[in-house]
Amino acid sequence: MEKFYKVVGKPNKEEIEKFDSDNGVFYRFQNPSRELTPESKSWGMIYESEEEAEEDGYEALPGKSCCSTFEEVLSYTSSFDEDYVLLVFDGVDTGVDGDDGEYVAEYVRPVAVWDFEDVREYANKNNLW
Repeated sequence: MEKFYKVVGKPNKEEIEKFDSDNGVFYRFQNPSRELTPESKSWGMIYESEEEAEEDGYEALPGKSCCSTFEEVLSYTSSFDEDYVLLVFDGVDTGVDGDDGEYVAEYVRPVAVWDFEDVREYANKNNLW
């Protein structure tokens, strides 16, 4: 299976501070085999596709669910596993809130891609839980 997001680097204090302070940078756990585009939508984690969500009466949101800070995205760690990466991306806030009150942003391009286990290790080492 093709991977669209390959791990580059590891989380570190300097980059996290830089990304957290930039209003145009967002964090999301991403299946590296699923490519995002500016047209990508969010339809809830329990659905496999936008069509499936619509059949169940759920309206897809413009953009992708995400967080604006590293610590905020950590609260979603338990919903994912080591097959995912933490995608840090340039995006545009759509002004729409996700189901859990999270940001929904239009994806523009990747800024950093971090391994799931490296993210957990960094959070543990720095007492961010």
